[in-house]
Amino acid sequence: MRRRLFCILSGILLLAACESYDCTLNNYVGMYGAFDRDGVAVKITDTLTITACGTNAVLLNRSVNTSSLNLPLSYWQPEDTLVLTIQGTDYLLRDTIWVTKTNQVHYESPDCPTTVFHTIQNVRNTNEFIKSITVIRSSVNYETTTNLQIHLLSASD
Repeated sequence: MRRRLFCILSGILLLAACESYDCTLNNYVGMYGAFDRDGVAVKITDTLTITACGTNAVLLNRSVNTSSLNLPLSYWQPEDTLVLTIQGTDYLLRDTIWVTKTNQVHYESPDCPTTVFHTIQNVRNTNEFIKSITVIRSSVNYETTTNLQIHLLSASD
């Protein structure tokens, strides 16, 4: 009887001693962007491809009817260079976006993966089809809100 009681109490103490870590299930950190023309949200109906300059990384491959972006940023580089290419039936347009940022390691617990958050410092671009870019929210973390508003050139520009 004593032995059985000892085993039951030991089991209860062991279960009580276990810790449970609630790691974030949505641990993707990405920069979100949206397209507009003259203040109105638009879709890029032709084929859009985005690559990271200086690497072989294709971040968005041959997307059609694209109205928004969800792109990863590099963990350690202070500036990312993104090349956006729009291909139509008889034309090819290419713009480059430079995103200057700071990187902060985000640590929750030893049992959870480490992630890197970013703070956008500056954005500049070439002007083949992009008129300008506005930073809406500089903090890039787990939140899925728009960071960049990408203003496209209108036919009159």
